[in-house]
Amino acid sequence: MDDDEMRRRFDGAARVQLMFRRGYTSASKQRAEAIGHALGYRPVIAESAGWRGIRLTFARDEAPDARRRRELTIARLRSGGPVLPPTETPPPPAPLPPPPAAPPTRTARPRAGGPPSAPPPPPPPPAALPPNRPRIPPKPTVPPPPPPPPSGS
Repeated sequence: MDDDEMRRRFDGAARVQLMFRRGYTSASKQRAEAIGHALGYRPVIAESAGWRGIRLTFARDEAPDARRRRELTIARLRSGGPVLPPTETPPPPAPLPPPPAAPPTRTARPRAGGPPSAPPPPPPPPAALPPNRPRIPPKPTVPPPPPPPPSGS
């Protein structure tokens, strides 16, 4: 049973039955369930029909999301699109593992008796005073001078 024949069976009736002959594959059953889902149906029962094959029964789903899904599918079919929406784009590949760590490079040791190496530069001065210093200036060590004598007239 091809997709168009399955689609024609889902015509808006309350119940739809699809018969798959002997030798059907589970892929065709899954395809029928996907088409029924897209057209607003849910599978009710799957029963064996003896040597003839299997019979799938679907019921129309009246939930709001099923109605919306049915409307979108019908609109896609009227515009000439496929029964089922295109599959989602595959997820992006996983990020590459980090590159292996580079082995440590061997630095040459200074040889004894060779030219002296330059000392490392001094650290930069602090940007602000350390927090344990007082914020007010210290007391003067000398008392202030006496006030000037009053001018008398």
